[in-house]
Amino acid sequence: MQLFNDDCLKVLPTIPDNSIDLIITSPPYNLGLKYNTYEDSKSDYIEWLINIFNKCCNVLKDDGHLFINLSSSKENPFTAYKIAEGINWKLQNNIIWAKSVEIDGYVRGYNTPTSSKRFLKNGWEHLFHFTKFGNTKIDLKSSGVPYNNKYNNAERMFKKTGKKWTATTNCWHITYKSKATKEITKQIAGDKKHPAIFPENLVEKCLKVSGIKKGKILDPFMGTGTTGLVAKKYKLNFIGIELDKDYFKHAKNRIESAFI
Repeated sequence: MQLFNDDCLKVLPTIPDNSIDLIITSPPYNLGLKYNTYEDSKSDYIEWLINIFNKCCNVLKDDGHLFINLSSSKENPFTAYKIAEGINWKLQNNIIWAKSVEIDGYVRGYNTPTSSKRFLKNGWEHLFHFTKFGNTKIDLKSSGVPYNNKYNNAERMFKKTGKKWTATTNCWHITYKSKATKEITKQIAGDKKHPAIFPENLVEKCLKVSGIKKGKILDPFMGTGTTGLVAKKYKLNFIGIELDKDYFKHAKNRIESAFI
């Protein structure tokens, strides 16, 4: 495990090209969130992230995977797509992370409350999956889900396909461990209450799609260390980069104390 309390633009050039198997990350969204020491309001946000993610592509192996979790503001809904368009690798899967969804008349999962008279509550975020040529094999079985009699006839589907599972979709309903941001415990968010955390299950799902069983995972925006936590759980090497010293300290402690 290698952890860097530094700017990823300084660290990425020191990582050898073609050496990383998988990158799973979630950069600041540029939505004015209250981070500990840096402003979430960059005027060159799109260019800044395109530059970073193209450097990420450089360090990935030719058969590597890049997963980027992004959200766009309701005022600027095309920001994430503009970033994706500028990345040198191919967008192989355009995944929706559905944090909350209305099912049978009930909203299930976490969403941010809104007082707007124009916009609905935002229940989803982008999850872009890039590969070098757009044709890298993924692990359908590992990332698949079992047939379930509540939603499909498991016995009939087994007779038809010879499988007890079906491939996942490009829309994942994955919720947080806690019900709302204010309820996210100090153990997860740290003393400084990191404002943008993605759940371990989201990282695990990306890992299963990639099919990677050994190698190196990188997160250039480590935050509270969730990607590193999952990497350690699956006994994979991890490189994490985080600019904020308090977030870095919390992430380091969280990863090092896990699964002991």
